[in-house]
Amino acid sequence: MGAGIWKRWALALGGAVLAWAAMPERGAAQPTETATDADYETLFAAVLRNPANLDISFQFAEAATRRRDYEAAIGSLERIVFYNPNLPRVKLELGVLYFLLGSNEMARSYFEQVLAAPDVPFEVQARVQGFLAEIDRRANPQQFSIYVQLGYRYQTNANAGPQSQLVRAFGQDAVLGRQFVNRPDWNAFALGAVRYVHDFENQRGDVWETYLTGYVARQFTFSTLHIGLVEMQTGPRLAISPEYLPGWTVRPYGLVNGVTLGDQRYLATAGGGVSVTAPLLNGATLEPFVEGRNRRFENSSDYPIASQQTGRLWAAGAFLQGPLATVLGADIRYQLRAAYIRNDVRIRYDFNSYDQVAIDVGFPIDFEGPWGSRRWSFVPTAGYGHYTYDTPNGVVDPFRTRQDNEWRAGGIVDMPVYEFAGIAVQLQYSKIQSNIRNYDTRNLSVAFGPTLRF
Repeated sequence: MGAGIWKRWALALGGAVLAWAAMPERGAAQPTETATDADYETLFAAVLRNPANLDISFQFAEAATRRRDYEAAIGSLERIVFYNPNLPRVKLELGVLYFLLGSNEMARSYFEQVLAAPDVPFEVQARVQGFLAEIDRRANPQQFSIYVQLGYRYQTNANAGPQSQLVRAFGQDAVLGRQFVNRPDWNAFALGAVRYVHDFENQRGDVWETYLTGYVARQFTFSTLHIGLVEMQTGPRLAISPEYLPGWTVRPYGLVNGVTLGDQRYLATAGGGVSVTAPLLNGATLEPFVEGRNRRFENSSDYPIASQQTGRLWAAGAFLQGPLATVLGADIRYQLRAAYIRNDVRIRYDFNSYDQVAIDVGFPIDFEGPWGSRRWSFVPTAGYGHYTYDTPNGVVDPFRTRQDNEWRAGGIVDMPVYEFAGIAVQLQYSKIQSNIRNYDTRNLSVAFGPTLRF
């Protein structure tokens, strides 16, 4: 079956579904249609006379679809498949029609047969995969998952200190005490993430999503760097047009978080954002987003000027992911995130305000491990960020406005050893090069520990 035939038929099917979606409700004034009631009856009579005629049966199915008479359309197409079961393009429409009727398992059966056919074009694959994802969501009205990791982390620069004791103070060179430059340390940490999805079961695929994340780390040496964090995001994920654009969703959400540092209150945040998920060809997904956060920092005995960072943080960007290749049985995907971030603090402290451009890329690789019932994964990552601050900080250098360049690279290995248990190891290197040497830093971090998934 040629790709050209597939493409023409897929476009015709898309037009038929779009025509259905645009029709007014029964009882409203009906516009003139391509197929009148007389045409419908004529085609129906022709199908009865010659049920093996593929063209007539297909024309009748299109007319029935426009009238929302899905049962009649299905009956016509089922007859076509009965006489010729090797017609995946007809099975595609049967899958769509059963989907519109809410018969999800019948729809799934036909969609899977379409994907199993040879020479299926990418655009058809992407559309079918979107329908299948929607069917999976509808099949599980309550989805609940938990991820937990415990472990240890070693950092060569745990206190984020500068590389050199020679720094700038009030625009002059100064010597920093050795206890304030970069120092290594270990910590024990616990990371937890909970995802809850409630399906409204409204045949559109609309759901409510809630994410709860927590992190706690206890340093071995620097007790002032003990950290605790909890954040919650919640909001609906609404289908944009499940009939014509399966898988396209919009997600407005709200968020709150709280952070402690050195066992004292440090940061509280409230905000929200919106993202759009758009399936692309060949299984790729694009997710543009915007987000705003109001952040309130609190002073403490260890951090007496933390409140100077209070303000608003805005972010806009996009996340792109999709399959890349299969090499020696390993599935390789790509992930790309690009964002512009604006941090606005009170004018009095606008030396802490900055613009940031950030880009991160990762290549998840899933492969069969030497043990365990699930596939292992390795994710190499790399990223870059550029920071431009608004004004000079007079305490550091009143004549120079800070600019930073940050490079980061690393990798994560996830090794499942049982159905719900595994081991994860992460290696991360980061380097900040600034035009003010107070902020030149380097850090190598290694983290490892068991993981649990439920």
